[in-house]
Amino acid sequence: MTLSAPVSNNVSAKRSPRLRTFGFIALGFCALGYAGFVASFFAIKASYVSMAVGLTMAGVFGVVGEAGLWIGAACLGLSFYARRREKLARWFGRVKGNLARSS
Repeated sequence: MTLSAPVSNNVSAKRSPRLRTFGFIALGFCALGYAGFVASFFAIKASYVSMAVGLTMAGVFGVVGEAGLWIGAACLGLSFYARRREKLARWFGRVKGNLARSS
C-alpha cells in the first residue's frame, strides 16, 4: 500500500517543555500528597494527633495526591501524544493534510 502524497518532515510539531515540566511538578505533588496521607495515619496510630485532626489532614493530603496524579498524567500524556502525533499518522496510513477531511 502506498501513500498518495509523502509525509514531509519539514514542519516539526512544537513541543512544549512547559507542559512536561508542569506534569512532573504535578507528579511531585502526587508523591507529596500520598506520603502525607500515609504519614497522617501513622500520626493517628502513634497518638501524635487526635482522630479528627488526623483524618482531616489525611483528607487534604489525599485530595492533593489524587489531583497531582490526574493533572500530572494528563500533562505528560498530552506532551507525549504531541511528540508522536506524526508517527501515529504515518502508522495508520494517513497523510498530514487529510487528517481533517473525511473520505
